[in-house]
Amino acid sequence: MLALVTALVLPIGAQGDVTPYSGAEVADNIAVLRIEDEGIHLDLEIYPRDLTAFAATLSSGEWLEPQPELVTYDVASDKGLEDFLIVRGDGTPLPLQFLTAERRKRIDRASPLAGMTDPITGSKIPAPPNDPEVIYVRAFYDFEGLKPEKLIIRPPLAKDENTAVSIGFMVFDRAVPVTRFSFLNKESRFTVNWSDPWFTAFANANLNRSARSGTTSYLYVAPRELRHEVLIRSRDLAPWIDQTLGTGSNLDPALQSQILADALNEFAIKNPVAIEGEQVMPSNVRGSFLTLGERGFQVVDGPSTLNADTTFIGVILSYPISALPAEASVTWSMFNNMIREVPVTLTDVAGPFLDWATPENAKITWENHLKRYAEPEVSRVKAQGVVFVPLWTLFTVGLSALIGLIAILTSQKHLRIGLSVLTIGCLLIGSVFWNSRSISLISPTSDQAADHVAADAFSQLIANVYVAALEVSPEKRSEALAPIVLNVDLVEVSAELEASLGIRVPGGGLAQIAEVTDVVIVDGGLNRYGAFEGVAQWRVDARAGHWGHDHRRRVEYRARVDFRPERGSWKLRAITVLEARAPDV
Repeated sequence: MLALVTALVLPIGAQGDVTPYSGAEVADNIAVLRIEDEGIHLDLEIYPRDLTAFAATLSSGEWLEPQPELVTYDVASDKGLEDFLIVRGDGTPLPLQFLTAERRKRIDRASPLAGMTDPITGSKIPAPPNDPEVIYVRAFYDFEGLKPEKLIIRPPLAKDENTAVSIGFMVFDRAVPVTRFSFLNKESRFTVNWSDPWFTAFANANLNRSARSGTTSYLYVAPRELRHEVLIRSRDLAPWIDQTLGTGSNLDPALQSQILADALNEFAIKNPVAIEGEQVMPSNVRGSFLTLGERGFQVVDGPSTLNADTTFIGVILSYPISALPAEASVTWSMFNNMIREVPVTLTDVAGPFLDWATPENAKITWENHLKRYAEPEVSRVKAQGVVFVPLWTLFTVGLSALIGLIAILTSQKHLRIGLSVLTIGCLLIGSVFWNSRSISLISPTSDQAADHVAADAFSQLIANVYVAALEVSPEKRSEALAPIVLNVDLVEVSAELEASLGIRVPGGGLAQIAEVTDVVIVDGGLNRYGAFEGVAQWRVDARAGHWGHDHRRRVEYRARVDFRPERGSWKLRAITVLEARAPDV
C-alpha cells in the first residue's frame, strides 16, 4: 500500500510564490516605505557601523532607546535623518517625525539556503551580515494635507552621487508593492496614482515589481495535459462578475467565496482554448485567492479578510491530452477599460515564449516546433540477474522423456508409434505453457551483487511510477501502471500514487519529476527467488511551471518497498513512504 507517513508539501505550496533572491533583501541596511493617505511610514534597519551615514545625531546615542512621546524634527536642521530624505517633485522636503529608535535584531528575510550554493542554479544564495543587530528607526513623512503626485527618495549619497552605504529597499502604496526588493543606489523618483495604487510606479522601470499587469494568462503544454492558467486582480475581475470594488475595499470570507465561485463559472466559458483548431472544454476548473506582498504572490490559506488592491484570483483550467498537439491556442475575450491588453506566456518543454493578446489580436497560438521530443511512456523493466524456471514445461518435458523411454523399450510397433506421438504432444504442450507457470531464481552466473540488482530494479520501477503519475485521470494512471505493477495490487497502487508521492505546488497542481537519482538499498535484499522486501531511499528533482513561476525542489525519500520478478519483468507490489524531506529547505 502506498501511504505517506510524513506529509510532504512543497514549501512554495505553503508559503506562496517566492520571488528570486537578489541580495537587496539582506543588504546591510534595509528601508521599507509605506505610502498612506496622510504620509509615508518608514521602517529603517541601520547596520550599526553605518549610523553616521544616515545622521550624526543618531550615532551619539540619543535615539537608541524607545521614546515616550512623539518628537517632530525639521529636516532642514542638523537633527533627525537629515541624510535620508523624501521630497516632493518640486524639491520641497516632507517634514519628518520620529516614532521609534532602538536596538533590535534585524528582520529575517534571508533564504533558508543563505550562504549556501543553490543546488539547482549553482549560484551562491545571498546572506545577511554576520552581526544580526541593527538600529531600528520608525519614522513618518507628513504630507501636511496635500497629497503629492511625484516624490523623490534621496538616500545618503557619496561624492559620486551613489549611495554612501548599501541599502536594500521596498515601497508599498496602500499595501500594494510598488517595487520588488532592490538596491537604492541613487535618488529615485516615482509617481503616485491616488485612484488606484496598482499603477504607482518609479521612473526607473528596473525598480518596479515584476508583476505590472493586473491580468496575465499562461498556456502550459505539458505531457498529458494542457493548462490555461490566469492571474487576475480582484478589481479587474469585478466588472465581469457584477461586483464593485474600490481602492481599499475589503473582502470578507463570505464575499471571497462568492467571488471565487463566480470567477470559476466565468472563466469556464470565456477565453476559449482550441487544440489543433477544435475548441475544447476544460475537464477541471479550480482556483485560489492569492495576495501580492513582500515575497511575491502568496496563496491564501484559511479564512481572513483581504484587501482588494492586493488580492488576485488564480484560475487553472485543465485539458487532458494523450500527446503533444501540432498547435494549441487561447482566444482572449475579456477586454474592457481595465483590461486593454493581456500578456500571454506560452510554455512547453523547451521554455517560455511571451506574446500579447489585444482586442485586435485576441488569438494567441502555440505551435509545436519540438523536433526531438519523445512522449514519456511507462515501459516494462526487464528482470536482470534472475532466471525463470517454467514448471509446466519441465513437467511436460520430463513426462515426454519418460514416455519416450517406454516407447523405445516396448516391442509392440503400434504402441511405440502411439507413445511417440504422445511424446511429441507433451513437448508441444510444454512449449505452449512456457510462460504460464514458472518460478524465478537468482541467477548463479550473474556478475552483479544482489544489492546492485535490487537497486537497479527499483530505480527503474520508481522512475516509471513517476511517468505514470503524469496521467491526469485515475483510469489512465491505472492503465499506465499495468506494465510495472502486479495485477492484484494495481487498483490500490494507482489510487494512492498521487496522494503519496505527489509534490504539489500552489493551486493544487502536481510537479513533474525531472530526474530520479541516488537510489540505495538501506535494508533488506533479494531472496533466492528474486523477490525483494526492505527499505530503499532515493532522491528526485521536481519541477513545475505554475502561474508564471518555475518551481523547483529536490526531495529525498525513504520507503519500505516490495517488488518481485514475474514473467521476465520486475513488478511492484507495494511501497510505503517512511520519510520525505527537502534537504535544501
